[in-house]
Amino acid sequence: MIFLIVVGLSILAIFLLFILPKKDKVLSDYYLIAIIFFFAGILGTHIIMEKWLSIEAYLISLFFNTYYFPVLMIYGLILLSGNNKFNKQWLWIYGYPIVYTIFILLDVLVLNDYGSPVAVQKLFTEPSKYQLFFYLTQYIYVIVLLIWLWKKLKAYTLEIKSRYSTIEHINLNWFRFFILSFLCLSSIGLVIFTSFSAGIIKNIEIPFGIEYMIFIILLFYLCYNGIKQYSLASVRNNDEIILVSGSRKNVLVTEKYQSSSLTKENIDTYFKEIVQLFDQEKLFLEPQFKIEEIAQRLNISVHKVSQIINSKSNKTFFDFVNRYRVEHFKKLLSDPNNHKFTILSMGIESGFNSKASMNRVFKNFVGQSPKEFQQNQSPRTI
Repeated sequence: MIFLIVVGLSILAIFLLFILPKKDKVLSDYYLIAIIFFFAGILGTHIIMEKWLSIEAYLISLFFNTYYFPVLMIYGLILLSGNNKFNKQWLWIYGYPIVYTIFILLDVLVLNDYGSPVAVQKLFTEPSKYQLFFYLTQYIYVIVLLIWLWKKLKAYTLEIKSRYSTIEHINLNWFRFFILSFLCLSSIGLVIFTSFSAGIIKNIEIPFGIEYMIFIILLFYLCYNGIKQYSLASVRNNDEIILVSGSRKNVLVTEKYQSSSLTKENIDTYFKEIVQLFDQEKLFLEPQFKIEEIAQRLNISVHKVSQIINSKSNKTFFDFVNRYRVEHFKKLLSDPNNHKFTILSMGIESGFNSKASMNRVFKNFVGQSPKEFQQNQSPRTI
């Protein structure tokens, strides 16, 4: 086990070597460094607890295992904010960890004596009812905040779809997978610990050991993808993304536009101009096409362009643009003269910027892959 931890610490050191030399680091990068620091602390104190079990080692381990999560949460919120700035309103996330720390310090320094390794070991094997309460509520704290962050991520996804025609570089799918996996793991951990508290499970060493290993793998996954996200940050730094409140699709069409001055006649007129731009100038063929370009052409705000497209087509900007790309792509695939070209080259010509996005978007609209669609268009021989 110690060998694996040493390997893990070495990998974290390599992660840091990728981040620390970078110039023009933004706030999310510093929080990623902090996550790696806490991650290393979790692994390092595991060795200390195995070799030199003491109340001091327990408190150090508790610090890393308690405060890594609020740091991780704020890292996620910074990614979703799009402006790489800290919001003081996020400080409430530290509320529970601080209360938990105060209780532990009172328990250790005032209420009880944990001078021997045996007494420290009982903190894990025979926790008091108060300690059980805080162990359980810590699981609940993590689960509730992960659900809250998941909702923020859904709102973020809706917002970028209302502004960008290509979102692969900013959709944070890797972070979505991490949140869902961490949420499932924490929920399972809560069930296991509740069963232990109720006396249903007598020994939780094995299930907790498995949970711990999966947790470590997830943190490695987060750090690795966080480093990859660093290289993509420059794409977004010039485009501040403001999250909409809520995650329902109708938020984009109703609450978001209540203050708009556009009349129905204005919306109809502007939408005709947008359609004309798409039909005649084929703006959608530009892979990095953004809603700001339409706003500049029509000399109106991005907010109003988004309202017009949402109101008239009942689609986000992302879906509206990609519908045009798919239709253009279908025409190219259906033309026998284009069979000498690869499907990918025709997809790129239609405005898609990668094979993955091309296949995913096309199948979402058409119900089959571009290759299947092309094969169905080919004349059958008898």
